[in-house]
Amino acid sequence: MTTGKHLSDMPEKLVFRGGFGFKKKQPNVLLLLPKTKGPIGIKNFKKLIKDNFNLLEYDDVATEKLGIFSTSNITSLKNKALAVNIALEKWKGIKFHIICHSTGCGIGTFIAKNNIEECESLILISPWNRKDKDFTSIQKNRVNNSKNLETVMYLKSEYNLLYSAEYIHKYKVQFNNHILNQKNKSVDVVNKEKRLKSIIDCNIGDELHKLKQPKLFINALDDKLMKVYHGIELQKICNNSELITLNSGGHMLTETRTNDLIKHIKKFLNFLGR
Repeated sequence: MTTGKHLSDMPEKLVFRGGFGFKKKQPNVLLLLPKTKGPIGIKNFKKLIKDNFNLLEYDDVATEKLGIFSTSNITSLKNKALAVNIALEKWKGIKFHIICHSTGCGIGTFIAKNNIEECESLILISPWNRKDKDFTSIQKNRVNNSKNLETVMYLKSEYNLLYSAEYIHKYKVQFNNHILNQKNKSVDVVNKEKRLKSIIDCNIGDELHKLKQPKLFINALDDKLMKVYHGIELQKICNNSELITLNSGGHMLTETRTNDLIKHIKKFLNFLGR
């Protein structure tokens, strides 16, 4: 069995953190998270995942910092998944589960499609189904804000979209400090537009309903980005699926509802006998 290694030696120069098979009795998990995070961050979420599973995390940010394989140049989530899938060849034949959040749900869907034998289940946090007028309008507004607003106002608009007012108020000092630390940095408008267009163009429900693997959808009632109806629609069209809707937490559930996510993920995988 192949043990976990960094994949910086791969010809494609994709980078992973962690690896499968470290703790034999624990399930293997491929973690796919978006780049966006707030001032509190997701270190606690990733720590809890590591404590309970063999974690293989695709490190999108580190990959681009290396300057040897920039997935920002890939304009579709399907092609991005194919690029990640090349690196997964190193673990060919090893069973794993996919935990993905937001943009990662699109990438995870195509990875599952390309690894029918290896991927045993999908856990999709804050997913979307397909583009519609409301969804497209929200994403286009984000692009326009990145072009037209100064950095401080742009960040505030993003946080108001991604987090609940209660959460922002609770951590207002951290949010304000985070904004102040970023105020002199310019927004990468080009890559922002590419990434959001790749989401708009990806109707993951069209692919998910064809997949036989068990699926767990987790969303929140107050998610203003991937609104609650997306999860409801996905659960309706996907066989062998379950939907958990949290009463609050906004879009960034890995940050705002960490313990609840871990509880539901463990329960789901225990039910599958993994």
